[in-house]
Amino acid sequence: MVINGALRPWGKPKWLLQMDALRAEKWLLIGAISTQDRCLSMLRHSAHSFTLGHAAFLEIVDEQSKFRVQSDARRKANRLLWQADVASYSHELLEFELLDPVRRLQKQVGQWATGEHKKSVILDVTCLPERFFFPMIRWLVDSVDVENLIVTCMSPERYTEEDLAYDPDDWAHIQTFGPASEGPEKPVKRVVVGAGFLPFSLPDWLKKDYNESSIQVSVLFPFPAAPANIKRSWEFVRQIELGLKLTDERQLARVGANDVSGCFDRIDCITRNGSIGTVFAPYGPKAHSIAMCLQAIKMNAQVFYTQPTFYHPEYTTGIKLEDGVPAGFAYAVRVNKRMLY
Repeated sequence: MVINGALRPWGKPKWLLQMDALRAEKWLLIGAISTQDRCLSMLRHSAHSFTLGHAAFLEIVDEQSKFRVQSDARRKANRLLWQADVASYSHELLEFELLDPVRRLQKQVGQWATGEHKKSVILDVTCLPERFFFPMIRWLVDSVDVENLIVTCMSPERYTEEDLAYDPDDWAHIQTFGPASEGPEKPVKRVVVGAGFLPFSLPDWLKKDYNESSIQVSVLFPFPAAPANIKRSWEFVRQIELGLKLTDERQLARVGANDVSGCFDRIDCITRNGSIGTVFAPYGPKAHSIAMCLQAIKMNAQVFYTQPTFYHPEYTTGIKLEDGVPAGFAYAVRVNKRMLY
């Protein structure tokens, strides 16, 4: 897609990573081992789509829950598969607790961004929670050593029909996306919310903190999307509306569920190219969250979230395949040192 003279390529990982500008590179792949089968999808693209230089994965462990035994078993099974897949490559695996402070993660990303494979990085956010991948994108974007940055998200066969996550923390900043440390804060006039499956206590926080006539709440609604997902997203919007009326149809912005570029530009329209004080609440699909993250970096805006303390062990199951390889989407964020967002 070309927007304002900037080409922002995105699409199937194999297509994107076979572009002339990217094909010859050896890639650092950063990902996460989780209970979801698709956590290994991007790694398996190394046999088809790109040359793997180093695989750096996090294993993120939820807080104690009724699912702990099942979650540990599913994560262990995927860890054993990961070990077999990376046996012939340079690799490392680091364990984090879900609610760990990000200081240790920042140090680790800093080492990757200045290490042997720093030039070209694939960040696979498929199974990374927002509280991890938002700061990771910021640190990789901030690194002058990372010349090529691709962000990926891979597709499952299905989502569980049960709740995806449980027992959320209070409404709080995602770390590194708090108030500006320098200069005056712009008064908040826009709240941009990503519509997902579970709003948790978001409607209460919106009503409490942003229920003023001078503040416009805009909801990014994923459409087109899978019919079952649309139904759950509409329920999300309904719960928002119960406490905070969306009086203008322009407050509901329909953007393709996998379209980072389109979502980024829709946010530009909502915020008048970032000139209006804005906070973000990323509850929608990963593509919308990636766009919010890139906009928050550009605008120096705050990002809030109610972080779950544990996830359903079958959040998703299966790996969706297209032409015999794992399906998903890859987004070029930086190519040959040029930021595209």
